[in-house]
Amino acid sequence: MKFHLLIDARAVQRNVDGISRFSLNVTRCIMKKRPDWKITALIGKDAAFHLENTGAEIIHDNSSRFSKRANRKLSNQIDEMAPNVLLNFSMAGPQSSVPTIVTVHDLMVLNLPCYFGDSILRNAFSRFLFKKALKASTSHASAIAVPSMTTKLDVIRTFQYATEKVFITGEGQALFDSPVKNRMERKDFFLYVGNARGYKNIPRFLTAYGRLWALDKNTPPLTMVVRKDRAYSYFRKHLDSNPARDNIKVVTHISDHDLRILYLSCKALLIPSVYEGFGLPALEAMATGAPVMASKSTALEEVVGETGILIDPYSVIDIMRGMAELSAAAPEKLIELGELGRKRSSLFSWEKTTDHFLEKIQELT
Repeated sequence: MKFHLLIDARAVQRNVDGISRFSLNVTRCIMKKRPDWKITALIGKDAAFHLENTGAEIIHDNSSRFSKRANRKLSNQIDEMAPNVLLNFSMAGPQSSVPTIVTVHDLMVLNLPCYFGDSILRNAFSRFLFKKALKASTSHASAIAVPSMTTKLDVIRTFQYATEKVFITGEGQALFDSPVKNRMERKDFFLYVGNARGYKNIPRFLTAYGRLWALDKNTPPLTMVVRKDRAYSYFRKHLDSNPARDNIKVVTHISDHDLRILYLSCKALLIPSVYEGFGLPALEAMATGAPVMASKSTALEEVVGETGILIDPYSVIDIMRGMAELSAAAPEKLIELGELGRKRSSLFSWEKTTDHFLEKIQELT
């Protein structure tokens, strides 16, 4: 009888975000490494096309990952299917009798005071509900996958019973062969890639950029790839009032091809988040040899290591310092930083991430 792996990929979105990218790449790698397995994927109908023609059995499921009623019903269905292991790419989901791996990408939903907006009551109530759902999911799970040591420590501090369950998978990037040989000439512009939610530190970042530009009009222009989500209007308020507004270009929809061009041609990537579970844009930039400015004391430091310019994300002055260093750096210095990052990027891959999952799956069976 074939080994049957059931994958809960309901977190995958039609328009691919970070969790979607993680889920899809690991799923594809598992299928490549274990062609003899039966793979079944639960995925929303609108996002199912991402896994078409992969050989996976697809079951459309648009139910909420955080709905107790939906997960109770799904648990019964999973018990009837009787897979060997359930791999859930979300931190919440069904609690069946099957050995289960849940994935906690980060705990910013619990640790950032304004994650759900400006309302104190809404934040408190939402955090209460999410923590309850996470506690139920992680306490039931056979194992808990996390992408970084930073997230592992967060999980252990929050759910002490989870200490022996947590294992680190790392992440990879699929935009480029890692490391990639960059034959493009780098241009004089900074790049930001990400959303505009609170953990991305946009207000301090834009304040720092505006002040640096006011002091030095030779500060490189800034291109910001920011998708339109619930935080976009808040981002526009900060952007439109910035003194360097004319020096900032915003892109809201971009193809992978155009994103590759930006990574390959930028002077440096700037990612001053106050919190990250991993920090995929940093790895994507490093794979091309682009220097990276990233935040200390976050998962970004695990990714970038000593190959980038590290800054204190809570200090506008220190963010300015990081950008000023990159702006004034000699071409040779930028090339040196880029080469160090390129070499370090080879430490991470979706294949290695998948191997960590496969080792854990084997332990559970």
